[in-house]
Amino acid sequence: MTVLYTISLLIIVAYLVTMAALHGIGEYVSDYAYMGKYRWLFSATMVTSSLTLLPVMLSKGGIAPFLALFAVFGLILVGGEPLYKKEKMHSIGAFTALICGTLWVVTFHPFIVGVTALCWAEYRLLNLPKPYYVGEVAALILIYYTIIG
Repeated sequence: MTVLYTISLLIIVAYLVTMAALHGIGEYVSDYAYMGKYRWLFSATMVTSSLTLLPVMLSKGGIAPFLALFAVFGLILVGGEPLYKKEKMHSIGAFTALICGTLWVVTFHPFIVGVTALCWAEYRLLNLPKPYYVGEVAALILIYYTIIG
C-alpha cells in the first residue's frame, strides 16, 4: 500500500508543482485543464492519482469507507470531463470529491479538519488570492495526511 500511496502522491504533486511553475496558479486546480500544450495530462493525473489512492484509502478502514469510494469517483468524473466551463458533470464530480473526501477525513481527524476549515474561511474573508485553489489543495493535503497519520 505504501507504493500505491507514494505513486499517487508523486503524480499529483509533480503535476501541480510543474503546472504552477509553468503557468502560474489558476482560480481552481481544474484551470490546468485549459493550460499547457498537453491538456490531456490533467485528465490522466486526476484519474491515475485517484485510482492508485483508492485501495489505500479503503484499507485505512474507518467508519465510512464508502466516502473514500465516492471521493475517488468524483475525481474520476473530474478527469473524465476536464473542461468545467463547458461540462456540468465536472462540477458534480468536483463537488462530490471535495465533500466526500473531506467527510472521509473528518471521520479520522475532526479537529484538524475544523481548524483547516477555519483557516480557509479566514483566508477567504481576508480576500487573499486564489482561495478556491488553496481550498482544493488543502483538501488533498488532508486526504494524504490522513492516510499516513
